[in-house]
Amino acid sequence: MNQQYLFLLLFFSISFHTFSQQKHALVYGRVSGEGETIPGVTVEIANTNLSTQTKAEGTFKIELHPGHYKIIFTAAGFQTQTVEADIKGNTPKELNIILTSNNPIGLKEVSVTSKSAIEQVKESPFNVVALDAKSKYNSTLDLGHLLAKASGVKIRESGGVGADMNITLNGFTGRNIKIFMDGVPMQGNSSSFQLNNIPVSLAERIEVYKGVVPVEFGGDAIGGAINIVTNRTTNSFLDASYSYGSFNTHRSNIILGHTTAKGLSFQLNAYQTYSDNDYKIKSRLITNGQYSRETYEFRRFHAAYHNETVVAKLGIVNKSWADRFFVGATISQDHQEVQNAPANIEFVYGEVETSRKGIQPNLEYYKRDLFLKGLTARISANYNINSNKSIDTSSYKYNWLGERTMAVSKGERGTSALSEYDNENYSAMGNISYEISPSHSVTINDVQTGSKRYSTSTAPVELVTEFEKLRRLSYKNVLGISYRFRQLNKWNVNVFGKNYYQKVIGPYNTADEAHPDWQERDASYNTTGYGIASTYFWKFFQFKASMERAYRLPSDNELFGDENAEVGNSSLVAENSMNYNLGFTINKEFKNSDALYFDVNGYFRDTDDFIKREILVRTGTLTSVNFGSTHNLGVDVEARYYFRNKAMIGGTFTAMHLYDNEKFRGSEGTVLNSHYKDRMPNIPYKFGNLDAAYYIHNIGKKSSGNVLNLEYSLNYVGQFYLNWESLGGTDKYELPTQLSHDFSATYSMKGGKYNFSLEVKNITDEELADNFGMMKPGRAFYGKIRVYFMHRGKHQNN
Repeated sequence: MNQQYLFLLLFFSISFHTFSQQKHALVYGRVSGEGETIPGVTVEIANTNLSTQTKAEGTFKIELHPGHYKIIFTAAGFQTQTVEADIKGNTPKELNIILTSNNPIGLKEVSVTSKSAIEQVKESPFNVVALDAKSKYNSTLDLGHLLAKASGVKIRESGGVGADMNITLNGFTGRNIKIFMDGVPMQGNSSSFQLNNIPVSLAERIEVYKGVVPVEFGGDAIGGAINIVTNRTTNSFLDASYSYGSFNTHRSNIILGHTTAKGLSFQLNAYQTYSDNDYKIKSRLITNGQYSRETYEFRRFHAAYHNETVVAKLGIVNKSWADRFFVGATISQDHQEVQNAPANIEFVYGEVETSRKGIQPNLEYYKRDLFLKGLTARISANYNINSNKSIDTSSYKYNWLGERTMAVSKGERGTSALSEYDNENYSAMGNISYEISPSHSVTINDVQTGSKRYSTSTAPVELVTEFEKLRRLSYKNVLGISYRFRQLNKWNVNVFGKNYYQKVIGPYNTADEAHPDWQERDASYNTTGYGIASTYFWKFFQFKASMERAYRLPSDNELFGDENAEVGNSSLVAENSMNYNLGFTINKEFKNSDALYFDVNGYFRDTDDFIKREILVRTGTLTSVNFGSTHNLGVDVEARYYFRNKAMIGGTFTAMHLYDNEKFRGSEGTVLNSHYKDRMPNIPYKFGNLDAAYYIHNIGKKSSGNVLNLEYSLNYVGQFYLNWESLGGTDKYELPTQLSHDFSATYSMKGGKYNFSLEVKNITDEELADNFGMMKPGRAFYGKIRVYFMHRGKHQNN
C-alpha cells in the first residue's frame, strides 16, 4: 500500500513538474513603427483569451503553453500584423515587430497618442494615469498646466507667468506630492527649472500616481508622485517654436537631436520665457495707511518675469554594456519682480525682486539583461548648485496706484533683506530588478538626497543677521523592496516595503514671531512603511485596489524657507498616512474604431502630523506647521469617447471631503478644538474640466497630411473657503464657484512639419482667484509658430 502511495506521489510530482515547465513557455519582444517604439499595442494570441499591451518602451511579454500560435499585433493608426511562431517550453521566443503606419504623421499625432497614453495604464496595479505630452507640443502649455488635465489634479497659482504653482492631488497639496524627472527627485532643482517654467516639449509623457507610490520612485510621498518622462527619441530632428501673447508674453524653444549609425547620441533643448504680467486685479486701496471700503480695479506694475534654460545631454545607445548611457547638464536662470505678498493681495511691493541661477550636471545609465537574462539595472544621479538672491531694501511703501510714501524702516516686507545664499544638493537613484520568471519579479530601489544651504551675502556686516549665519543641512534616504506576481496577464499584485531616514540641522526659533531667538537644531528621523497594490482584468474591465502606510519627509523649503515668501520651520516631523484606493476602468474599442474610456477611483486618507501652510499675519508671508490629524474621503472620475480619428469628447471631475480630525488641542491635549470636523481651508473640494476636440484631415487635397485641430475646454472650480468654516460670516472668506472657457486652433501642414496655433484663455474674461485668493490673469490671446523636421534612424528608444 505504501508503494502505491509512493508511486502516486511520484506520478503527481512528475506531472506537476511537467505542467510547471509548460506554463513557463515565454514570448517576448518589442514593437516599433516609424522609427520609434510604440506603447499600447495589443498583442493577442489567436483562438485564446490571452492578450497583453506593450509598455511605455514598446516591450511585451506573455506566458503560454508550448505549441504553434498565431500572434496578432494591433495598434490604432497602424496596419494589423499576424506572426506565426513555434513556442518551446525551454526556449523563450523573441519577436521584434515593425508595424506599418496607416496614416500620415499629423493624423497619428492627434489621435493615436492619446489612446496610447490610456493603454499604458493597464499594465499597472497602481492608481496611475498617463498624460501624453507629444499631442500638446503645438500649444503654449508648460508642464504644470498640462498636469491640470489629469483627473484628481488641481494646479493652483499665485499669479501669472512664472508664478509659484501649488499642486493638489486627491486633497494633498504642494510638497505632499513628489515630482520626479525620469525617476530622479526634482526637489533639489533650482526654482528656475520647475513645472511653472518648463515647456511641454521637454517631456514625452507625465505619469501621475495617486496616493500609493511604487518603490521605483523612492516615494516619501503621502499624496502621490508625478514622474516626467523626458523626450528619449534617438532620431535626428529639429524642433523650433516661438509664441507671443497678452501681457507682452514671449516664449521660444529650440530642440536639436541626432544619433549616429554607431549609436552616439546628443540632444539640446533651449528655451526662454518673458512676460510683463501686467494684468488687472481687484483690491482695496491703501492711502496714508488707511484702507478704502470699496475694492477697485488696478493694473499690476511690478510683476515682470523672465527665464532662460539650456538642457543638454550626450551619450550612447544600444551597446553591449549599456542600452542607454548619457551625461548632461541643465543650466537655468530666472528673475522675478515681486508685486505683492503671497497670501495678501493688499500688501503691495514696488521694489522687491528675486533672482535664481542653477547648474545641474546629471548622469543616466540603463541596461536590460545585465550579466544574466531578466536582470535590469538603472542608475540616475544629479548634482545641483543653486544661487539665489532676494532684494528688499526699499525705504518706501507702495500702493496699487504705484504711489509711494517714506517708511519708518527699510524693507517692504517688514524687515530689510539683502539675502544671497547658495544651495548645494544631490539626488541619486539606484534600481535593480530581476524577473525570476514571467510571473515573478523583485525590485530593490534606493534614493538618496542631500542638501546644504549657506549664506554668500556680500552685504555689510550689520545687514547679515545671526539667523542667516546658522547652518542648514538635510539628508534623506528611502530604501524600497517590492515583489510582483502576475498570473497570465489577468491578475497582477505588487507587495512592497520602504524604510525612511532623514537628518536635519537648521535654525529653530525658541521664542515668538515678534521677538525671535534663533538656535541651531540637530535631529534625525527613521521609520518603516509598507503597501500592496493589485489589479484584475476581465474582458475590457480592469479592477484596482491598493493600500499603503506612507510617510512624507519635510522638504528643504519647509524646513529652511525660501528666503523670499516662505519662512522655514526646522522642527517639522514627517507626515504619516494610511492611504486606500479602490476603482475600476472600462477601456473598450468598438469595431468601427470608436473607443470608450471610463475610469472611477475612490480613496480614503487617514493622516497624522499633517503639514499645513499658514499665514504669518504680521508680514503676509507663509510658514509650515505640523497641524495634527486629518481625514479625506473622495472620488475621481474620468470619461472620454473617441469618434474614430475625427473627434473626442470627455472630462474629469473630483469631489472630496478633507477635514480636521483633531478633537482636542493644547499642549496637554485637553482643549476642545473649535475647528473639529471643519473642512481644511484654502483647498478646493470640487473641480474638473470638460474637453472637446474636432479634427479635420487632409485639407486642400487628399493625403496632404494637413490637419486642423479645434479644441475647447471648460474649467470648473467649486466654491471653497480660505479660512475655517466654523468662523461663519465673512471671516471664512468664501471664494465663489468659478467657470472659465478656453479655445485653441492648430493647423498642421505637411504631416506636422509646419504648425500654426491660436489660443484664447478665459474667453469670457471671468474673475478667477486661486491660492489664498490671489487673482489670476483675465482673457488672454496667444499665437505660436512651430517647425519640426525629423530623419528616422534605425536606433530605438529604451
